[in-house]
Amino acid sequence: MDETSNGPQQVPPAASNDPGWGPPNPNYPPQGYMPPGNMPPGYVPPGQYPPPGYTPAAGLSTNAAATIAYITFIPAVIFLLIEPYRRDSFVRFHAWQCIALTLVDVAGGLVFGFMGRIGEAVQGLLGLLLFVFWLIAIIKASQGERYHVPIVGDLAESLAARVW
Repeated sequence: MDETSNGPQQVPPAASNDPGWGPPNPNYPPQGYMPPGNMPPGYVPPGQYPPPGYTPAAGLSTNAAATIAYITFIPAVIFLLIEPYRRDSFVRFHAWQCIALTLVDVAGGLVFGFMGRIGEAVQGLLGLLLFVFWLIAIIKASQGERYHVPIVGDLAESLAARVW
């Protein structure tokens, strides 16, 4: 035995959650601790991203969240801010595409709104075209597909690649 040691070292027991040395710790195991074999269905350890198609116990499925994102831009913004949807690239894509469609509609209204009758006709055609793209995007989102609206879809894809 080494002269500097104070005696034999205690070794923790192998099959126990208690470290086995020192006074009993009332905070051990930590609150919320679950041994690996007892994880509830759908449990995602802290710091990990949810798996594709993840449905939280008290939340929406990925397809439902992506579809609801198209109702107006408000749910789209909310889904970009709250967990676990903000980490799901499918929901982020559809949320960004909804926001981009809304911005195109507003910008088109501002640009063509001041051009008289011809501007009103172009604005009406643009609105009809955006409505058709919006309907197609809603249907595709509910089916779990990424439908890229021309021009806007590529922008949405690049924005969805970023996790804020």
